[in-house]
This record gives sequence, C-alpha cells and structure tokens, in this order.
Amino acid sequence: MAFRVNIAGLTRPRLGSVTTDRIRGVNLAGWFIPEPWVSPSLFEATGASNEIELQRAVGCSLYSDRLRKHYESFITEDDFRRMATIGLNSVRLPVPWYAFGAQGECGSHIPVIDYIDRAIEWAEKYNLTVLLDLATVPGGQGDSSDPPASPSFIAEWHSSTSGRQVALDTLERLAARYGTREGLFGIELLDSPAMSVRRDLFTVTDGIPIHYLRNFYRDAYQLVRMHMPEEKAVVFSCSGYPGRWRGFMRGARYVNVIMDLHLYHYRDETACDITSPGGISGAVTRNRQLISRAHGAGFPVIVGEWSGSAVLSSSSVTPEGRAAYERVFVANQLASFETTKGWYFQTWKTEKRIPAWDARLALGTLERAMIE
Repeated sequence: MAFRVNIAGLTRPRLGSVTTDRIRGVNLAGWFIPEPWVSPSLFEATGASNEIELQRAVGCSLYSDRLRKHYESFITEDDFRRMATIGLNSVRLPVPWYAFGAQGECGSHIPVIDYIDRAIEWAEKYNLTVLLDLATVPGGQGDSSDPPASPSFIAEWHSSTSGRQVALDTLERLAARYGTREGLFGIELLDSPAMSVRRDLFTVTDGIPIHYLRNFYRDAYQLVRMHMPEEKAVVFSCSGYPGRWRGFMRGARYVNVIMDLHLYHYRDETACDITSPGGISGAVTRNRQLISRAHGAGFPVIVGEWSGSAVLSSSSVTPEGRAAYERVFVANQLASFETTKGWYFQTWKTEKRIPAWDARLALGTLERAMIE
C-alpha cells in the first residue's frame, strides 16, 4: 500500500514576528554561473557539465550566443516582482571572477556586469536588496557543502600565482560600482570555500588553509570598505566550520561583518531520513546547534544557502507525500533560523521546477506570514 503523509500529524512551527530588516531571500543560482541542474537546456546534447566544458564543446561563437540569450531570459524583471509579491526582500547573487569580462587559456569569458546593473535596478524598484557573492575564483575554491570526492571539489585557488589578486580586484571593482547603491545589502567575499582542517596529528583534509582565507578576508575587507559605507554588510563564509572563527576580525576597524552558514541535509554523514521518527526534528536540531556555534564565534549570522532537499528512504512515499514532507521540512527549518539575521533559499527557479530547490514551489505554497 502506498504511504500517504498526514500533514496534520506533523509539527508545524509557530513563528513570531520579525523586524522588517530581517533577510528573507533567495539565491539566483544558475544565472551568471550556468549549472546543469538549474538550466539543463543550456547543456543539452553537449556532454558538458560546467561552463568551461560547454565552451569547448560548442565553440566560442555559439557559446557566447547561448550565454547572452540565457542572461537575457533566465531572470527578468518579472522574477523580482514575483519575489516581492510572495514576501521576499533580498536576493543573493552569485557572480564570477570574470564579471567584467576576461580572456585566458580556458577561453573567453563574456562580461555580466550590465546584467548585474539590471539586477540592482530591479531590486531597488521592488524594494529588495542584493547580496553580491563572489562565487568563483581562478583555480577554484571547491565547495564546503560538497564531499571531497565530489567532481566539483577543486580547490587550487590558493596555489594560483594570480588568483588571489584577481579575486581582490574583482571585489574592489564591484564595491566601487555598487557600494553606495540603495539596493546593495552587502558583498560576500568568497562563496563557501572548502577549508582544509586538521583531523588529527597526521591527517589534514583537502582544501584551502584557514590562514590563507583569514588573510584574504582581511585584505578584501579593507578594499571593499574603501567604497562601501559601514551600513553595507561584509559577509564571509564559515566554510562549514563556524566554531573555528572565534576571535577573527575582532578589532574596532571591522564593522558590520556577518558570517554565512550553509545548511543542507541531503547527502552528508549527518543527513537524516525525514520520513523516520525524529527525522525532521533531528535536522532542525542540527541547524540550531550550528547556528549557536556561529554566534559563539562572535558574529551575526545569515543562512546563505539551504533547501527543502532531504533523505526520504521509503520507496512507498508517493509524490504527493514527498512534497508534503518537504513542505513541512521547509517550514520547520524556517523556524530554526529565528535567531539569525535571515536566510537565502537555494534557489529562486529551476527549469525543471524541482520542488525541494525551486523557491516558487518550496516557498510559494507556504503562508506569507510563515515566510515573514
């Protein structure tokens, strides 16, 4: 017999009121950094799994045509209008290191800066803010949300001779262009870099050394603050280890610095089956513990990425039941973020309308009062 979930039997959180400046946002993944899971039509019949492979597969001319059409059509002003309509007030916008355009060994990177201009203008028109997130760097910074064996786990940025300076230059140019714009919430200095961590006396995980990240963040802070007033936030990623940043950026010269914590529950060793007894509560408890560690390091916190995706191991769960579990999971996660400065769901839209990842489905079915 097919299992059907009884929504009334699952915990629905009671959310209190929040201040109007609390972030309720979405990521715009896949817009400027195309990803197959977000926009598979871009990669169809090419065998490519990322932007560089796509350019090599189709050639520079066709690649540039495809990308420009994608930039023009994937996110439009109507998306910003719809975000505001359902109660969202901010977007986290991943931008590549070649936002201003670049030529290199790996190919031609067309600029996206004109489209970032549009995003800022649309955000201001609909009373949203934008968190600009430097999401790629030369050599790659990996992704702290991915296991080290993942194909996307390439963290060689710190070994690049010019990668650090390229990243700093891009951040400064973004700050100079948008630092005083009303629609800017702030700038995130680097998206979720994989950080090397010492497990024991003889074992260090792959990734970027924490001292390298600390020095980069300090230098980047000084550069962007030259162009951004103190009311604009400077955000840094905890790289999945919020407790390891205690004492960082504690001097009086560091103002309005926020830690970004990503919370996912679908593939790591701590992932819980949310159809099992205590599954949802276990995941939510983990959220609260990580948020508490982040606060213990001395920073305000935003949840820069999270989703409704989780482990559902029962083969008898119907599609309707899965959607119901994910909807309740989303609602309970929202309640667990109550002590943070806010959150950004991953992501606003996907071509295939993936329920656990597409905010139009995952958040659009919730009551507006619950989101707020």
